[in-house]
Amino acid sequence: MKRGLIMADSMQPLMPRTAVAIVSTTRLQEERRRVLDLLYQPILGVSAYSFATVMWQQVSLTSDLKVELTHTDLLALLNISTTILETSRQRLEAAGLLRTFENQPDRLPELIYELQQPVSGEMFFKDDLLSLLLLEVVGERQFDRLRQAFLPRQLKRDKWHEISKSFLDVFSLDNRLIATPPKLIEVTKAAFDQADSSVTPEQPSAPDFDFGLLAELLKRSYIDLNDLRQYRQLIVNEHLLYGIDETEMARYIGDATNLATNKLDANQFKRAIAAAYQNQTTPVVSQKTPTTATKKQSESREEAALIAAAKQYEPMAFLAQIRQQQGGYVASGEQRIVEQIAAKQIFSSAVINILIYELLIDLGNSTITQRLTDTIANRWAQDGVKTPEDALASIRKFKTERSKPKTTRRRGGTKNIKETLPDWAKNDYQPKAKKTLTQSDQDQFNEQLNKLKKLRDGGD
Repeated sequence: MKRGLIMADSMQPLMPRTAVAIVSTTRLQEERRRVLDLLYQPILGVSAYSFATVMWQQVSLTSDLKVELTHTDLLALLNISTTILETSRQRLEAAGLLRTFENQPDRLPELIYELQQPVSGEMFFKDDLLSLLLLEVVGERQFDRLRQAFLPRQLKRDKWHEISKSFLDVFSLDNRLIATPPKLIEVTKAAFDQADSSVTPEQPSAPDFDFGLLAELLKRSYIDLNDLRQYRQLIVNEHLLYGIDETEMARYIGDATNLATNKLDANQFKRAIAAAYQNQTTPVVSQKTPTTATKKQSESREEAALIAAAKQYEPMAFLAQIRQQQGGYVASGEQRIVEQIAAKQIFSSAVINILIYELLIDLGNSTITQRLTDTIANRWAQDGVKTPEDALASIRKFKTERSKPKTTRRRGGTKNIKETLPDWAKNDYQPKAKKTLTQSDQDQFNEQLNKLKKLRDGGD
């Protein structure tokens, strides 16, 4: 809820002849009027509540939801003094029900009152300030009665067998359009969202992930396909972090869907993927052939190998490989930090891998920390890092600048990236067979890995 967005108090005292325009962008909705009557009224008081209802009544009399009058008119309608009107106006402003603006000098009307819709009952009770004030004014017994009045009615469906048809069972739509709506739809939604946010977020995307295929796979499941839109950002993040293809993603979504509501449980979805990832003995590696990057002559073979590895692995698999080589494990805090960086969608997966490498190998840290991660990520964003090559260039630039003031360096200050390149990232790397594995075990493992590779190649 928007509070505290009013203009500073007018330099001129409010006079009965002061002209005012009362405006609104929408009519007062019936359900919101119920919230105003039952929840706002106790905290506003009689005068402020009456002021709000009178203003809503006045704008409803016009087709353009705008009415101009003087404060003399308002005082007559309310039968209150100017002082009480000013106090009432301030209470409405503080509660987020009114925004007050001064017009330009020598322009009439002098003031503009912009009415704001009351929040929904759910949002009112979720707002700490509003709900606490209501509790303080009406007491626990009345507060509980009001809470019960706005809580959704819970139906016992355990003995019911639903036979309802879903939207796509009845209406025909191209599944690709569901996952990626036409531009006109996006523009229209942005226009409606503009009132709530001055920034319209871009639709997250992953070029190698087919949302149309995902929709097709989920068409016969219990999932409400509208959730693909609502959780598109989450699905993209999990794909980028773990390399999950459309088939696997459909399975995870299906497992995390509430059969009673057909809604996806986002927390269960994330926990299931994280748990499956942590239980992997061998990280899943994307089998896409890395594109050949244009390399500067000064790049070493080791740096080129690191770049190739960064492009081949998903961030979580890359992190797991480093931890496996170090004999450690991926801590939950590290996983959370990497997820947060990926969710910002500032860097590609390959750049995130170089960031992981910089934190754990090049800088020699024992764990990934939030503060250092944010420091490096911000520096790279300012440097315009878009590719792993850019990231390595930013690292070299930072080290060069840091080395200028003095000849001595802190630990790791002059370390060259190629000196600490992990064995598994080198071109000639061959995995060492564990002594505890028999030849039969090794053959079985290779057979399973080949099946996984074929499955993933078929899903691309």
